[in-house]
Amino acid sequence: MEIEPIRSVPALAAWLRQIDRCALPVSSTQVFSTRPLSPAYRVQNHTGAKEAKTAVSTVAQVADRLRRLATAYGEWNEFDIPAFFDLWPEHAPQLVQVQERVSTVCVTFYADMLLPSFQRIEQYWAQEFFPAYQSAQPFSNGTGGYSSFTAHFLEFEQPKMSAYWGKMLAVVAEARSALWNDIGFLAATAGAEEKANWHWAWRNPPAAGLDKRLLPALRQLPTLTLVVEFPLPAYRQPGRVRRLRRTWQSGHWRRR
Repeated sequence: MEIEPIRSVPALAAWLRQIDRCALPVSSTQVFSTRPLSPAYRVQNHTGAKEAKTAVSTVAQVADRLRRLATAYGEWNEFDIPAFFDLWPEHAPQLVQVQERVSTVCVTFYADMLLPSFQRIEQYWAQEFFPAYQSAQPFSNGTGGYSSFTAHFLEFEQPKMSAYWGKMLAVVAEARSALWNDIGFLAATAGAEEKANWHWAWRNPPAAGLDKRLLPALRQLPTLTLVVEFPLPAYRQPGRVRRLRRTWQSGHWRRR
């Protein structure tokens, strides 16, 4: 199964459940290690409460940019994501998704990716945990059947993943709680929508051998993903000229 980019907590949880049936992943956050985020988006690389505290101000700024986007979008002939969001060009495709529809624009900002705790676990999942799981298979019910790869996975790699997972969830949950009084965040928060995107992964049994702590219910997962939707500027709507001409001709003939 081809794996989609992991850009949120629900996405990571979904692919964890599918680890025995998906293709080798490529880290979505490794790009931030190659070139650090611009200063406006740097969350301090602390753990626990300190990371959550600095994340709150950063995500609030993102929410404010999204609030202003509806007005600014029509001023661009072709919307420049890096310029508007003050992002490096290689970071923009990972963090921001813009979908133009017939008459509306939907913009998603994957704010979970800004957290150092999320970046750490997402890179660990792709570069170490996934290969270790593949080497450890197949899992049996008794320790007598375990290979050295299975033992290493169960004794070292999985406990490390579980620790990273717990710390990351705590940071995201604390940041969400602190942002619950921010009007801009409340207007753009898209936790329900992002979870709905990954609901399919919970329809089947999870992969064998995983710690239950890595298999939470979908409804329990926090995320800082933000979404805004607004009307597509009239001059950019497909077929608008044709509709206007048809309307004009209809009125012209009625006047005659």
